Amino acid sequence: MAPPPAAPGSTAASTPKPGHNRARDRIIGPNRVQPNWAFAWPHNRRMMYNRASADPQGKPWSERKKYIWWDDQTQRWTGIDEPDFQPDKPPTYRPAPGAKGMDAIGGADPFIMKPDGRAWLFAPGGAKDGPFPTHYEPMESPVSNTLYPHQNTSPVVRTFDDPINRLALTPESQFPVVATTYRLTEHYLSGPMSRFNSWLNELQPAMFVEMSPELATERNIAHGDYCTISSPRGQIEARAMVTRRMQPLLIQGRIVHQVGLPFHWAFAGECVGGNANDLTSLVADPNVSMHEAKAFVCDVRPGRAPNQPTIPTVPPDRWPNRAPSPQTPKSAQPEGHMT
Repeated sequence: MAPPPAAPGSTAASTPKPGHNRARDRIIGPNRVQPNWAFAWPHNRRMMYNRASADPQGKPWSERKKYIWWDDQTQRWTGIDEPDFQPDKPPTYRPAPGAKGMDAIGGADPFIMKPDGRAWLFAPGGAKDGPFPTHYEPMESPVSNTLYPHQNTSPVVRTFDDPINRLALTPESQFPVVATTYRLTEHYLSGPMSRFNSWLNELQPAMFVEMSPELATERNIAHGDYCTISSPRGQIEARAMVTRRMQPLLIQGRIVHQVGLPFHWAFAGECVGGNANDLTSLVADPNVSMHEAKAFVCDVRPGRAPNQPTIPTVPPDRWPNRAPSPQTPKSAQPEGHMT
């Protein structure tokens, strides 16, 4: 099957010229995949495992929805996307006994990042909480788990028994609000890289907690007020950001409120404030020990919290500044300021 002529915006027409800024590219031509819209990592590929869009013989499952296919004339995979497959491996290829690496992936096995080249509905080995994926409530949750007898998280989750890591393992009236943490668009990755940058501090001048108008009314908190957020581990203060982005949830017949906390602030920098990680629990995924900090319980009340960082540790710097920030340890130097 011969490939169609390369339309503007197709894979064949998407090779940039030297010095070309792919990030500025936008829609070109009728190709619904739009390979010329900026760039998709890796190799400008828009859909992983797109070999699965063709049948074992390399023909599209659907002419209307064809994506990539095997071209008998050129003896290569072609289509409207960059093939996520060895481009010259024919559908008829079968690995020899004892083959290793990509040589062990057959021409009809599209999932090239799996050892056997096939999709997995479950993890046959290696996962401590396998073999089937399932849902558990976070370690701290104000609602009950209706799917499994374990109230909270997986029974094989890693926990750390320490007085500073007290966990609310069952729903408690003391901490009825769900909290989550997130990054900010105006900050550069994390706190230590952001709090020493005067330009970013102008964009985000203070630690805040995002909450719904309903929760703010219930707790007598106005937009911009100081308020205190507490968890079983500690408490911090933040300015209230009252917004409709956060909405009350009706769960198991009652209203559950949620709040959002950016994790960019702490005690050091030009712009200091309450540290969201003072509230999170030390709980780790059983496979790779990833920290569970995206959901925990807390409470919110009006007013300020004691012993909070309020005084910047360094004066605002001129930017750009290649010299280290004065009176700042090496470990806290902002990125780009090291000599």
